[in-house]
Amino acid sequence: MSLTSTAHPATAGARAPNTAHEPRLIHACILLVTSGLTVLVTAILGPSMPAMQAHFAGVPGADYLVPLTMTAPMLMMAFLSVFAGELADRLGRKRLLVGSTALYAVIGTAPLYLDSLVAIIASRFALGVLEAALMTISTTMIGDYWSGARRERFMSLQTTVAATSAFLLNGLGGAIAEHGWRAPYAAFAASLLLVPLMAIYLWEPASRATMSADEAAADRRAFRPGLLALVCALAVLLGVVFMIVPVHFGYLYGAIGVQSPARIGMAYAVNSLGVISGTFVFGWLLAPRLKVAWQLAVGAAIAAAGFVLMRSAGDYDALTAAGFVNGLGCGILLPTMVAWNMRELPLSKRGFGIGAYQSCFFLGFFFSPLIVVALEKQLAAPRAAAVGQIGMALLALAALAAVVATLRRRRQ
Repeated sequence: MSLTSTAHPATAGARAPNTAHEPRLIHACILLVTSGLTVLVTAILGPSMPAMQAHFAGVPGADYLVPLTMTAPMLMMAFLSVFAGELADRLGRKRLLVGSTALYAVIGTAPLYLDSLVAIIASRFALGVLEAALMTISTTMIGDYWSGARRERFMSLQTTVAATSAFLLNGLGGAIAEHGWRAPYAAFAASLLLVPLMAIYLWEPASRATMSADEAAADRRAFRPGLLALVCALAVLLGVVFMIVPVHFGYLYGAIGVQSPARIGMAYAVNSLGVISGTFVFGWLLAPRLKVAWQLAVGAAIAAAGFVLMRSAGDYDALTAAGFVNGLGCGILLPTMVAWNMRELPLSKRGFGIGAYQSCFFLGFFFSPLIVVALEKQLAAPRAAAVGQIGMALLALAALAAVVATLRRRRQ
């Protein structure tokens, strides 16, 4: 299927959706909230980091080890999402999802009673294993339960829920942290509320685990590894792009003389609102009307414009507006990529393909700060210049996607 596709045709060997069950709002809520659980790691824990740093000040290397409690889960998601997807294909989805959600509460709340910083970090690595399963399997099951335009909209809503959660939980995390650095970890127990809902309402969808050997073999022949490799390469780039604002926005404000945490926090909230807006633009405007190459071109061009505007912004209002523009573009790109990947995967490889995408996306998270700092040093210029350079590269990608879309259209 081409880069310009908008709908998934009947894939060779693919099974028809299970008609014995009809997904409803409750199923969407369970799966969307589950995929949003991973936001807890960064959103609700961030405000408690300084107090945690002070508590473990006597531990050698605490300056490096305490931030690792935030980044360790992401690193595990980068390494293990593809394996979580493969397990979901081989063994089935529901049991893995329910079990991982229950363990998520146990492991997530471990710092409430652990006294060793090393033990806490080990629990964060374990949490990343579970988050790889939660994010990959919940996304895969959205693709299993819905198809066509409804699936596209749920892909956009997945990003909407995550961005909205981040927007709300940043403030909540600060309030909870007033009761001590351990207190925010209690929020991980909320996943226990999902376990009985999953057990009651979710059903095991068709997958490789429920196929006969002949059906699975026929379905696998529809798998296009080259296309998945392209999607994964773009996922790394998307991860790099998406992490620039969360990591570097504060530095950009410091460079123009804005030091107020409250004002910078408000700018981050404006960026999150841009992401939320972009998901609605994708789900309700772009997905029904444009082929995927044009969706990529529009999203990349808008995100790139935000980066270029950041380079030239000289005051608070201009930089905040640039953050909103960039968020709008990222909010279009995220569901565009997930929905494109979902459409192209045959049923027997859906978990594996989504896991591979998630692994590459989070790998981009890891590389993002390294790339920006390396560019800053190479250019011997302020960090805003490095961000602007990435914007220009992203603009070139948008132009390439537009050229591909135009050429495809002329051939039809």
